[in-house]
Amino acid sequence: MAIVKMKRLRLLCLRSDRERLLRELQSLGCVEIREPAIDLSDPEWAGLAKPESAGLEKAKQDSLLLGDALEVLRRYAPAKDGLFAQRPGITEGELFDDGAYAEGLAAARQVMEAEQALAAKTAEKAKLQTQKASLEPWSSLDVPLETEGTATVPVHFCCVPVRTDFAALEAAVGQATELAQLVRAGSDKELRYYLLICHSSALSLCSEAMRPFGASRVTLRGWTGTAAAEIAKLDGRIAALEREEERCKADLAAFGQQRDALRRCVDRATQEIGREQNKARLIDTDAAFLLDGWLPAENERELEGLLGGFQCAWEMADPTQEEYPQVPIKLKNNPVTGPFNVITEMYAMPAYDTVDPNPLMAPFFILFFGFMMNDIGYGLLMVLGTAFFLMRAKPKGGTRDMMSMFFMCGISSIFWGCLTGSFFGDFLPKLFQLTGISNDFVWFWPPLFTPINDIILVMVGSMIMGVVQVFTGMAVSVEEKFRHGNALDAVTQEIAWWCILIGAALAIAGSAVAGIPAVLGTAGIALLAVGLLLLLAGNIVRAKGIGGVMGFFGDIYNGISGYFSDILSYLRLMALMMAGSIIASVFNTLGAVFGLVPFIVVAIIGNALCLVLNLLGCYVHTMRLQCLEFFGRFYQDGGKPFRPLAVETKYVDILKEEM
Repeated sequence: MAIVKMKRLRLLCLRSDRERLLRELQSLGCVEIREPAIDLSDPEWAGLAKPESAGLEKAKQDSLLLGDALEVLRRYAPAKDGLFAQRPGITEGELFDDGAYAEGLAAARQVMEAEQALAAKTAEKAKLQTQKASLEPWSSLDVPLETEGTATVPVHFCCVPVRTDFAALEAAVGQATELAQLVRAGSDKELRYYLLICHSSALSLCSEAMRPFGASRVTLRGWTGTAAAEIAKLDGRIAALEREEERCKADLAAFGQQRDALRRCVDRATQEIGREQNKARLIDTDAAFLLDGWLPAENERELEGLLGGFQCAWEMADPTQEEYPQVPIKLKNNPVTGPFNVITEMYAMPAYDTVDPNPLMAPFFILFFGFMMNDIGYGLLMVLGTAFFLMRAKPKGGTRDMMSMFFMCGISSIFWGCLTGSFFGDFLPKLFQLTGISNDFVWFWPPLFTPINDIILVMVGSMIMGVVQVFTGMAVSVEEKFRHGNALDAVTQEIAWWCILIGAALAIAGSAVAGIPAVLGTAGIALLAVGLLLLLAGNIVRAKGIGGVMGFFGDIYNGISGYFSDILSYLRLMALMMAGSIIASVFNTLGAVFGLVPFIVVAIIGNALCLVLNLLGCYVHTMRLQCLEFFGRFYQDGGKPFRPLAVETKYVDILKEEM
């Protein structure tokens, strides 16, 4: 349960073995390849170069093709995976089967070709529908669309805005000339259409009369016959295209049988991309290549066994202190503390050769979360829900860690709920009263305390838990400083403040609390004086002069305000505990006013809402206490997560092949 010790790896191998070695390293999954600290522009390194990138580009193109094909299948052949669908298991040999990969890429191309054919049919249909819409206003006229009239009496197809008073338009044209006639056609959302038949000598008069109404000519070139006849032809072509569309969709739906194969190919392409990206970090010569990286010390013999099958030279060495900032971080924890890696990674990875916070944080996180939730019913829902999800879905990575963490927090909530007698708030007492079973409900065992009635006890308990966590963080800091040879800082900082805080508490208790021996107060004053002297001495030594005295007063002010505010921050434990209890009680009381059935309905809805709010509030505030009040005492961040070249899949699980 610590930060895994790492080894620096330097490897020189024949270039002809590069692809096979990278594949073996990916299967082993314990080597992180990094960029060597070599300036290839330096003449001293002439002859060295980066590997070609053609393989990476091809892998990315294949991945894009496969992803697009799966997206097409998602639209036309939806998968019925379900929320708890488990990923199929395959061996690495099946994953890296070149024949299956080539077949999957060919299937993806066929899917995309079918989708392109469907898109072409859809675009053609949309074009015909647009043409049909442009002809529909003229469908009532039994006039060929190519009609232009004669030289003496031309015919024009015209339109005006749909809001135009057509009767007024006809009247205006009639007043302008008797040698013109308007024949009404149809209309659409924007325009009203009509046919203008006018003697050529009166055409200018008609145009002037129609101009105030916003009239304009309509061009209907390329059409022959009446609009109704053309619309009938278009309907036939549209119907044929719709049948072709259905055939294309059926073809795409048939490709749904290839979904699993395409998903395996996506995972294969992901491995190719990862391997090619790592290959880009190598340095090549004409005959060999150089690999620089890191591996966990526990995998040293395993890697040596693999490298023994290649003609290569390698060196594995412990990192120097100057290399510590570059060492990737891998955390190794047990099933209880391991799920909290997700919290650490969200915050920041610890620096190498420092302390792993998870074993220290896990008990406090679980304890605080359950303290704030403090309900048997909510805890049972958390435990049963997360257990069901873990068993059915078998999630991996961060999702598994998060569900496992909430499972343990649910157990803690049940524990605190048993102490407070809370089951969906005061649901049971209200239920027993409404059903007439009992007007004076007594829990199966006497509650140790109730948040609403024992506010002072809850407040004191919250602050005590805060003091314990703050002092734990200080203890870890002391241990780390002693381990790194900073004993003076440990004694004159954390230990000095222990003396100050404990001494002040004893002194106050000895003088203000009846029944406590006076000698305890005297001991507290002495301990307080020792702490102040240690703090002063540390400032004088570090400042090497009178400046240390001024620094001492600054430390006193900052320390008192800092420790006081940190410990007061733990009152949020009390606030969340009381808020959850009060909200649940309010919903239960509100429902009980209207009778048994409304009570059950309102209680279910209200407690469901309360559970969601509590989950969010408890998680956020517990995170805050860990990341600010606790980590701030000892945690040194700055580490980079260990990202080895490994087989990482999204759609399948890799089964270990038996040797």
